[in-house]
Amino acid sequence: MPQSPNHLSPAQLARQGRRRMSLGQTIAALRLERGLTQQQLADAVLISKRGVIRIEGGQTSMTVDVLCRFADALGVRPSRLLALAERREAGPDPE
Repeated sequence: MPQSPNHLSPAQLARQGRRRMSLGQTIAALRLERGLTQQQLADAVLISKRGVIRIEGGQTSMTVDVLCRFADALGVRPSRLLALAERREAGPDPE
């Protein structure tokens, strides 16, 4: 049975934070590649600029609906957005 957020271990909380940060960094990188400002992305996703700042900074999570709107605005599939974030979280490939 999954634990509620109030009962996560410190390791689980840290992993959750790393995932949020990786996803936020991925969104920021794609936004910059596409030449969008945070305000333009916020307008496309229908959230505030502050919301974009918090998501890009890994300070807050988002619903699946908002994730899908980010993916649409950035021209990628939601699965691609998550895969890019997962790759970022894993770190660079060993050489």
